[in-house]
Order: sequence, then structure tokens, then C-alpha cells
Amino acid sequence: ILILVDFFYKLKCKVCLSFYIENFTFDFNSKFISMKANYLFPHFFKNGSGALLVASFLAFLIISFINREQEVIQLPVNVFALIFDSGLEINYFGFTENNIIDEILTAIFIASGIVFAFSKEKIEDEMVSKIRLESLVWATYVNYGILLLCVIFIFGFSFLQVMQYNMFTLLLFFIIRFHWTLYKNTELANYEE
Repeated sequence: ILILVDFFYKLKCKVCLSFYIENFTFDFNSKFISMKANYLFPHFFKNGSGALLVASFLAFLIISFINREQEVIQLPVNVFALIFDSGLEINYFGFTENNIIDEILTAIFIASGIVFAFSKEKIEDEMVSKIRLESLVWATYVNYGILLLCVIFIFGFSFLQVMQYNMFTLLLFFIIRFHWTLYKNTELANYEE
């Protein structure tokens, strides 16, 4: 990218350079400073998505606890499936009856979790961007470290449950670490004042 920027800068090609200027912050003495944070949702979505995230998480836990022995809470619907099994036979592209409560809660949890995790803070500066990046890297390391231990030490149907919960853990680790670090930095800044 730096070679292209240097090339476009030397040619004074304003049209070619406009794409790079929209997506990156430049200092032509040092060539490249940082990428702009245009991938974040507006702060407006933070509270609503947080409420949906907590509600779907609690509902998922409650329904999982109630339906532990047998499915008491059900919402059976005929749904289209790419792959489904009926007994011992695997079928492709057809309709099957399914309890869709877990699918609804999972979709709400993932969508609201992504919006909550990647919504701008009230004050979005370089420090918050740095904390967000470090938290995402940390969450990825921790998530896959735990998954690696589970691959080594957990087998059978229990491993399938681990993989089911693993859909959520990266997002949860990131959200917890990011907001904990923000809280600690805010508390430290308030203490210094």
C-alpha cells in the first residue's frame, strides 16, 4: 500500500489517491499513520444492542436449564434446511420440523453482540481504538487457547457442546476484556485528576 501511495503521490493522481485518502490517514513525511475507524456502528446502537445481548443470554441460559432433561419450552416450526437428518438418513434441501427457539436466541445474541462490541464509544479516540484492538487480539488468543485445551482433553458429545458454546466465547471474551480495560483506564484517569 505504501508503494502505491508513494506512486500516486508522485504522479499527483488525485482520482487514484482519493480511495486511499478516504480509508487511511496519511502524513506524507512518514507515509502512513493509521487506518480510520469507519467500520464501527454509531454509538446510538450501544444501549439497545446491550439490552438485547443480556436478554438473549439470560433467556438462553434459562431455557437451557429448563429444557435440560426434556424439551418443555418449544416452538416447533416447519423450516427449510440445507442439510438435516431424519433418523439415520441425511437429507439435503428440504423441509423439516424444528424447535426454533435456540436458533432465534442464537441469531439475536450474535447480531446484538456484534453491534454492541463494535459500536463507537461516546469518546472514540486513539486510546479506545488501541484498547479495542488489544482486546480483540487478547480475546482471540484466550478463546483459541481454551479451545485447543478442549480439543486435547474433551471427547464425544461433550466436545460437540464445547463447539456449540465456542460460537459465543470469542465475542464474550472481547466484550468483557474491552469494557473492563476501558473501565480501568477511566478509573485511573479520574484518580489522576
